Amino acid sequence: MKLSVLATIITLATAQWYPLGRDGEIPLAISPYTVGEEVLIDCIARNIDNGEHKFDDQERIIYSSFPICKETGKPLSFKYGISEDKNCTIGFTDQLYHLFQLYIHEDVPFSCRLPLSKEPNSIEKGGAFIPLTFNFRGEIHDSHLDVDSSLNVLFSKPTSKRPEENTFISAVAFSSGTNATRIVIGDSLTLNLAVRWYDNLANTNSLSKNYQGLLPYADGFYKLPINFVPISYSSFYIIILLVALTAGSLSWILSNFYPKKLKGYKPVDAETGFSKLD
Repeated sequence: MKLSVLATIITLATAQWYPLGRDGEIPLAISPYTVGEEVLIDCIARNIDNGEHKFDDQERIIYSSFPICKETGKPLSFKYGISEDKNCTIGFTDQLYHLFQLYIHEDVPFSCRLPLSKEPNSIEKGGAFIPLTFNFRGEIHDSHLDVDSSLNVLFSKPTSKRPEENTFISAVAFSSGTNATRIVIGDSLTLNLAVRWYDNLANTNSLSKNYQGLLPYADGFYKLPINFVPISYSSFYIIILLVALTAGSLSWILSNFYPKKLKGYKPVDAETGFSKLD
């Protein structure tokens, strides 16, 4: 039963796995990320006149790096599995200014991607990737742009604690502020990024029990719960543990030392010092 394990048992019995590599195969041999490792992104290169994709001589879409962050001198990147708040100040060249006109007007998406495998140049070698779209809100004026630069950046990753499954399920970034910044060509804009990772989402409708070893991680719908904590669940559990340990320590201290201070004291008799009237 070769042939890519019979096309992974006829494509999971009609349910198509996503994402696939360039060859249309399920990416089984991924090189996983480690927690805290830098994750680089690249974004679709577009013509500033109409927003159309740029293509290479093989008619493949050209990707380029995210604009340089002045804080680091490098394009924007993320730490795998780490929730944090970070800034990225970008300079508005003539080209970037006109691209943002298209992004804000929603003529074209600000489309980027995350390699499913950390292997160097994995996408260029035909590896799979997860899309990451930046949704900027704002307004377009004749002389300037108003840009909401406060963004929530959400990543979801497989629920398994197995290190070999450290990769991505999905990602999105979207403006979430009420204050917009006025921008003209030549200005700089600081992106305020609230990066959050979800690592314990229940995956409903999973078929993985029938296809163990044929998928890079469990399939299904990784659904956000109705009530959820806006930090990674691993961080949440650590906080709960610390709170429990602190409460337990305080309880032990009070139960072992506080009563000693009461030695020699007797309960106050409510009738002491008063003559009985009966």
